[in-house]
Amino acid sequence: MEEKRGPIEKGEKGWPVNPFGVVAVVVFVLVIVFLIARPLFRQKAQGDQNQQTNSPGGRIISPNAGDIIRSGNLPLELSVDSPTDAQKVQFWIKSYADGKWQMVGEDTGSPFKLDWQIPNEYQNKAVAITTHIYQKDGKIVKDPGGWREGIILLSE
Repeated sequence: MEEKRGPIEKGEKGWPVNPFGVVAVVVFVLVIVFLIARPLFRQKAQGDQNQQTNSPGGRIISPNAGDIIRSGNLPLELSVDSPTDAQKVQFWIKSYADGKWQMVGEDTGSPFKLDWQIPNEYQNKAVAITTHIYQKDGKIVKDPGGWREGIILLSE
């Protein structure tokens, strides 16, 4: 008794194989594997270049990455490696909703702190924080201490 599946019949050597179909399936599987694996490798590479690690010039003390703030103000603090060389420190915030950095305040004396009063437009949003050090010799050190990302600002 001959075996039949739809219009295809099993021959003496087994089921007929379409070489173009096999190649198409193999290419399709490789593309899918590549699309799944590529972001995993990219995340690992970005993790090695983590923006939340220390970089020359100082380090962000507060807030920590992933903090959830449930008040009307956000304490910001930067520890500067050479505070006597610093003229001022600016604190910058980026909302993930618009993606634009905005300077929210500055401090001219060590310890470099700012108690930022969170405006309504930042309430219930996730933000990133960075700083800039303006040195007395005119140099600007951008992003010392890296960024702090994923800070959630919830309304009171």
